[in-house]
Amino acid sequence: MNKKLLGLAIAAGIAGASSSAVAVDFTAASPDAATIATEQTIGASGLIINGALVTAQFAAGFSIDDTNVSYVRFDLSGGTFSAQQVDGGTEITTSNAGGITHTISAGGSTTDSYVIYQVVGTANAIAPTDTVTFTPTGIVATGAPVSITYGLFEKASDAVSNTNSLATDNGTLIDFAAANSTAADSVTTPQINVTTTTGTGAVFVGGNPALIGAVNTTDTASVFTNATGVAANTAVVEASANLTVTGDFTFTQDLVAGVPNGTYAAASVWADPTSTCTDPTNGTAATSITASAAVIPISGAGVNYICANGNGVSLIAEQTFTGSYASDGAVGFSDETTALTLGTLTKNGATDTQDLVLTPGGAFKNFLRVVNTSNLSGDVSFQLVADDGATVTGVSLADVAGQSSAALAGQNSTGLINVNDLYAAAQAADAMFDADGGKLRVTVTGNFGSILLQNVTVSTDNTSFATF
Repeated sequence: MNKKLLGLAIAAGIAGASSSAVAVDFTAASPDAATIATEQTIGASGLIINGALVTAQFAAGFSIDDTNVSYVRFDLSGGTFSAQQVDGGTEITTSNAGGITHTISAGGSTTDSYVIYQVVGTANAIAPTDTVTFTPTGIVATGAPVSITYGLFEKASDAVSNTNSLATDNGTLIDFAAANSTAADSVTTPQINVTTTTGTGAVFVGGNPALIGAVNTTDTASVFTNATGVAANTAVVEASANLTVTGDFTFTQDLVAGVPNGTYAAASVWADPTSTCTDPTNGTAATSITASAAVIPISGAGVNYICANGNGVSLIAEQTFTGSYASDGAVGFSDETTALTLGTLTKNGATDTQDLVLTPGGAFKNFLRVVNTSNLSGDVSFQLVADDGATVTGVSLADVAGQSSAALAGQNSTGLINVNDLYAAAQAADAMFDADGGKLRVTVTGNFGSILLQNVTVSTDNTSFATF
């Protein structure tokens, strides 16, 4: 999903309190950083990651004497302390049962990016394999990862100059990722039925209503707000959301005495928890429908199947629906918009292809004949493909010289269509299309159940012909 850019307008910090904390264990082979939601609004002063949300755990790496003084230094990269670090509490703890005493020697003030503690083991020495855990009072981040470096020193001067460490380790303490993502799921849409005698082109195969797309909002595991231990998910970061589906919705308009009247009932388009699209009351109806768009409220994570109910009279257009998922961020979170490509509607009409159609304007005259072998009337269109793969589609029969209509009645045939005239219609539809002296492949499509495309070539002296 394309998530929004973090807003840089105001400083933000969501207050929160919980006994939960994200422990980043740097003794592990692959430490997992504490991940904060990118949806959070970050101001010019940065985002305050509240105290006790994140702890950093390191192996001591070298013994810490229970009588002599050592020094522990923590450095942040990509962030600073949001408040004064404190002494004598639980900001530094150890896995050794004897514990550890600590006093700030340098740094640790608001806006500092380092702190040095004077440390001494209490009841007994801290072993190299014992862990030392640091809990900062708060960190200011800018939306980029924040890393931390641990160092253990024998001398104060070495701790200040950050040289000659007895032990050191580092890694990413805080990272950022989207709390959720929204994408279009692949769906199988029913075809527009042009082979039925009732509601031809105005109903779907299998009947109305029909599935036209699916939108899936997924929460990301282990992403948090900047408040203490609060998981960030769709319910937290979004106050509300709407899905705007764009397409030709004229087939859903209301009927008066069997005639479309240009108004739209909200229940004609809806988001359904199932893909069967059988009951509009099973989901969430659109709040607004026009000829070209429908707006549907979306609540929470999960899959929403988009359904549309045709009126059985208005023709359904072949098309690909698109969508825009727009959420209003909750307090402390930014708005976001995600563009989506939804389902595609096609007709179940018949096609036939001639793979060898002679060069337009060439030495031999070439003609095509279209036969509607069904009992239904419907429009006819052509696709032309040149030898180099150049393609033009949707050339209407009505646009070809000598043809009076796009429609061809059941069991009727066209007259002979000169390939030169069909090629001219194709170039009128797409001026860039050029056979470049080569042959053509021609496919004909009819909005009815069965079709035949015949190919006739006449000799240069008009004394003989051949069919394909």
